[in-house]
Amino acid sequence: MSAPQNDNGHAWYIVSSHPQAERQACAEIAALGQTVYLPCFRKEFHHRRYRKWIRQHYPLWPGYLLVLASAHWSRVLDCQHVTRVLRSQTYAGAGAPIAIRDADVQAIRHAQDSGQFDLMRMDRATVKPGDRLRVHEGALTGQAGTVESVGDDRIVLLINAMGRELRTVVPVERVAG
Repeated sequence: MSAPQNDNGHAWYIVSSHPQAERQACAEIAALGQTVYLPCFRKEFHHRRYRKWIRQHYPLWPGYLLVLASAHWSRVLDCQHVTRVLRSQTYAGAGAPIAIRDADVQAIRHAQDSGQFDLMRMDRATVKPGDRLRVHEGALTGQAGTVESVGDDRIVLLINAMGRELRTVVPVERVAG
């Protein structure tokens, strides 16, 4: 779901939803006539039982979505799957809702559209020494490294850990670009 362009300079507000109900909350808010944006990323994983690769979309921030400010945006709190609007904390209690500039939301949208958040498997034929890859499965999840060599089903990565580069052998299906 991509964020629509906003020319009027209004801010976006962060809305919290019930666990795993982000899409239902989006549908409810959109039904009210509000502009809503749920940043997502794609993840591809191997299903062991079915023995095939599956691609799914997940929320970038589980439990949160963005709603464009408008005259009637407070109706969002009446939605069944919405729990609250995030607010800044003050000494006397809850402050003003936390606003995000439209330029920041458009930057997130652009990054989502270009696939910067995606965790997709790599095609061994496109990987070459010197490429930067990130491990997305296993003990080194989240670690990024430089490709040293590419084998038939394994990639040798140089990962910077504890002040030095460690040579690590990782199966191709566990790395992403």
